[in-house]
Amino acid sequence: MLRETVLFLWITACVVGALARPFFGALMILLHYVLKEVLIVETYGAFERYSCFEILYLATMAGVVVTQAHRLGDFMPRSMVDWGMLGFLMVMVASAMVNGVPVFDHKYIDLYFKATVLYFLVSRLADTPRRIIIVALCMVLATAYLVYLGWSKFRTGELSIARPYWFSSFHEFGLQIVITLPLLGALVLARIKPFLRALLFALIPLFVLVGMRSYSRSAYLGVGLGVVLLLWYYRHRWYVGFAAAPFIVYAFLHQPERVQARMQSIWSHKTALGTEDTSIAGRFEQMRTAMRVVAAHPLLGIGPRQFFLKYSQFVSAEDEKGVTYTMHSVPLLIMAEEGLLGFAVYYGLLVAGALRAARYAVRRARDEPELETVAVVAAGALMGYIAYIAYSLTQPAMWTINIYGTVALVEAARRVTAAYFHELAEAREPAEEPRSVWLPREPSTEVVFP
Repeated sequence: MLRETVLFLWITACVVGALARPFFGALMILLHYVLKEVLIVETYGAFERYSCFEILYLATMAGVVVTQAHRLGDFMPRSMVDWGMLGFLMVMVASAMVNGVPVFDHKYIDLYFKATVLYFLVSRLADTPRRIIIVALCMVLATAYLVYLGWSKFRTGELSIARPYWFSSFHEFGLQIVITLPLLGALVLARIKPFLRALLFALIPLFVLVGMRSYSRSAYLGVGLGVVLLLWYYRHRWYVGFAAAPFIVYAFLHQPERVQARMQSIWSHKTALGTEDTSIAGRFEQMRTAMRVVAAHPLLGIGPRQFFLKYSQFVSAEDEKGVTYTMHSVPLLIMAEEGLLGFAVYYGLLVAGALRAARYAVRRARDEPELETVAVVAAGALMGYIAYIAYSLTQPAMWTINIYGTVALVEAARRVTAAYFHELAEAREPAEEPRSVWLPREPSTEVVFP
């Protein structure tokens, strides 16, 4: 009862803050999503039971209408990323309707719809360099708390795999580490308090250490790529990479034997006991089945979540083992469930647009002192998103909120950068000079003789 009372008071405070300052509401939605499992445990499920996410969404959108009515036009989709987020949602709905899949009570359509709304809220309301750095820091520190939980429970032996709780998906936890690590590393160069920079620097090897102990081989790929991208990012400040290198190497190597065996199974295809690792063979089976699905339903696929539910209908007789899988690759999962149209929208608009927007923000903002923080966040988000793309090649990871929080940061950085240079161009335009108007001469009696 006491925890429910505290929850009620906290949500009331968040609602009041969201009504007065919608940016605060959007930030609270993002933070609560990152810490969702913590809230479920600490409130004994009351956070979800009382629909607190929906309450925060409604309060934030009401705050936008009340306090930001003059900016409602900004929420209209305009960029590639905007249309990628909205377009993929429309394709999901169309695919569900065509294939007879329920739309309004579908778990994954609901998750992506909420992610899309949150994307528009964060990308529009984080409209200053200060707000962008606040969103980035909150995402990093919230994920760092989950990493701390995973590390402490692994160290004490409470869990044999590093993750926040026993029910946590180690693959999703690994993804949170993968997509946040480059952003964390980039923020070390941001103009923030020195103690925060020192804390972020110390968190880098902890993220690497726990990422390896998450037991997710996809996380190994993403963490390794994230570290490589950070080393490239610090190429002009080699002393930072030189100082961090010993700690990162130690974090990679200081692992128990079963973690090393898990990593070696990537190329050996053997478990720690020396038996065949069937999960890798299963992925090839999923790929072959996905190709059969795409060949049968090329345009809109077979509908959200239907690859898992209808797997037995498409798997070949040679591959049939009586086991049902989800396609462990985001590109193939999208092609199977949302078809080639969904693939074109997701990768042609959302992914390509996010990479293009981040590149624009980094290149334009890095030479402007007032936008230095924006450039740092955009670079970190860009590297994190690239690491996610690598991770997603071997996992069906599409619903973790860190993905779309990162995309929102990228778009916010692009919008702030574009607005800054637009205002700068207007300020530098010379004042318009009055036009000289020709008037006929007044009549005169003057006579001019040749």
